[in-house]
Amino acid sequence: MKKIITFFYQYTDVPGGSILFLFLTSGISYALILAVVNRAAAFVATGHAILEFRLFLMFVMLSVIHLYAKRTSLKRSIQFCEEIIENIRLGIIGKIRYSELRFLEQTGTGIIYARLTEDTRSLTRTVPFISMAMVNVTSLISVFFYLATQSIQGFLFIAGLFGFSLMIYKSVYGPARAKILEARKKEIIFFERLNDVLFGFKEIRINYQKNEDLFADVHAITSESEQLKIDAQVNLNNCFIIVNTTYYLMIAGIIFILPVYNLVENSAVVSLVSSLLFIWGPLLVAFKTIPLYMMTSVSVDNLVELNNTIDSFNFHVPDPPEKIRQDFEKISIKSVNFSYKDKDGSPLFDVGPIDFTLKKGEIVFVIGGNGSGKSTFMKLLTGLYYPDAGGELMINGKQVTNKTYQSYREYFTTIYTDFHLFEKPYSLQNVDPAEINKLLKIMEIDHKTSFRDQKFTNIDLSTGQKKRLACIICLLEDKPIYVLDEWAADQDPEFKKYFYETFLDNMRARNKTVVAVSHDDRYFHTADRIVKMEMGKIVSLS
Repeated sequence: MKKIITFFYQYTDVPGGSILFLFLTSGISYALILAVVNRAAAFVATGHAILEFRLFLMFVMLSVIHLYAKRTSLKRSIQFCEEIIENIRLGIIGKIRYSELRFLEQTGTGIIYARLTEDTRSLTRTVPFISMAMVNVTSLISVFFYLATQSIQGFLFIAGLFGFSLMIYKSVYGPARAKILEARKKEIIFFERLNDVLFGFKEIRINYQKNEDLFADVHAITSESEQLKIDAQVNLNNCFIIVNTTYYLMIAGIIFILPVYNLVENSAVVSLVSSLLFIWGPLLVAFKTIPLYMMTSVSVDNLVELNNTIDSFNFHVPDPPEKIRQDFEKISIKSVNFSYKDKDGSPLFDVGPIDFTLKKGEIVFVIGGNGSGKSTFMKLLTGLYYPDAGGELMINGKQVTNKTYQSYREYFTTIYTDFHLFEKPYSLQNVDPAEINKLLKIMEIDHKTSFRDQKFTNIDLSTGQKKRLACIICLLEDKPIYVLDEWAADQDPEFKKYFYETFLDNMRARNKTVVAVSHDDRYFHTADRIVKMEMGKIVSLS
């Protein structure tokens, strides 16, 4: 419980003292109601048929206090919980947006979706019930104190059986929690297979057997996850039956056994039995909440693990970059190496050493076969990857450091092969719709989309058209360096010719720098320089 509370208070400044006070008030008032009921019952049992107004007034007042404290504590707990859930999601997304590209590539989207949906949803569902359980636990503790005042022997008997129930529950809790944790891991795999269904839709619609095999894999994963959850819940429910049985033994012992051996006075039996009846409601809620607490604990562990994974990639929030100046003159890459590693740290593919200089106003083509290291080179150039130790990245003669990387990245506008097209032109303030619509016409997609209310009316375009729309955003950003990864590959012949013979000339006239990955050898003459890569190395510069 301490771990959960510590985690929650990382995401809220709301003091928990008021909620704790309400929990205590609700629990203590519940025990006092029991005391008043027993006192009144004893009063009636002595033959008094008249209304004991003082006891009745106390019963009404304590009931109002108990119900008000219970209702208010639950209401505040729900508000507390929803604020925490919101802050957790915003906090993790806020970290992800400042994390490193390698984190996303190595972690995958499945685990991130699972953490931000399934785990936070689990907290939303379970925390209010846990809050209710806390109210009932304080009621239980208060009633146990009352039991001790009625009969020490009866209290010890009930407490002993209650402790026995807790021991049984604890013996099952660990294995059941392990099964819930394993089920959550299966759900991560499920999200990955869901991505296969959504992003591989064309492939599975073409190939019937591939479709069937993938669905069989999905079915197996969901079945395994379901069975793990069922096994965990059945074990806990079996334990609850034992708890229920133990409760009946408490009643039987108080009524039939302890008085026979004079361990409990006859006058105390009624108050002890009524106390047990008062205990059953809170006891039922408390034990039924244990599986929910287990799921909350697993979710917290998963979210902490995701946070730690992000932090392990040298996470830090960068300072706001300086306003972009058009003073770029030269970028130098000196003896830069980069190594892709597996989860165990073993190298998979090495790029480098790379030595390269990029000057203002140049049009540079990067060529090479698949797997030659072109995309990695572009990510190193734009600062999305950090060079391994020993290499240097410099701009205008100054070395780029971890502190200045964000400012360095601001010199670039990029369109990678796996680019994402945003509906709104984020980072561009007060964009003139007329200017954008003019560019849409130049790019020959004005009949497909337009710009209204600070967003594009349609981004459901072909790949080539999406690249043209992304290029419009690049032009509006007006950065010094354009990095285009196979931008022309999905264009029709006429627009491909426009790109190489008109667009690049316009960039040259504006003294912009363009680095483009290209396979169109018939247009290589339009570049100022050509960089050829093979096996992660630059093999020629021309």
